[in-house]
Amino acid sequence: MSRPIYETNADLERESEVAGKCEQAWNGKMTKLPIKYHLDYVFTRQDKAIGFCEMKTRNYPMDDLDRNGGYSLSLHKWMSAKHMHEATGLPFVLIVKLRDGLYYSRFGTGENPFVPDDMVVSGRIDRNDAQDIEPCVMIRAKRFKKLKD
Repeated sequence: MSRPIYETNADLERESEVAGKCEQAWNGKMTKLPIKYHLDYVFTRQDKAIGFCEMKTRNYPMDDLDRNGGYSLSLHKWMSAKHMHEATGLPFVLIVKLRDGLYYSRFGTGENPFVPDDMVVSGRIDRNDAQDIEPCVMIRAKRFKKLKD
């Protein structure tokens, strides 16, 4: 039995807005990936893939990130990103829209290797879906940069 898809049209609209800001800031194009890739976008310049992206939106400011132990990303998503990096040599960029701005962390480069800051078991409890609780990697605030407006 397959899992339900919780992504809403509003989620996709927010994601598209963030993608547009990244396209402007980084002078490229975000192309939505099919669900089988487990990541949100591939970033291109002149039709050449230069990285893979996952986008998230959270309703708290960056100052709260480390108070929560860091940004929590499912281990499954992390492994998908690492696999894509290992298969292509392209970096993975985690893009997080927070209340006080748009932040990103690029993995698979010398300055930011694919090593989590911590591991926890965590997840959503508001949907009453036991599969939402899972191993997660934690990424500290110091690994994020703010996207310039």
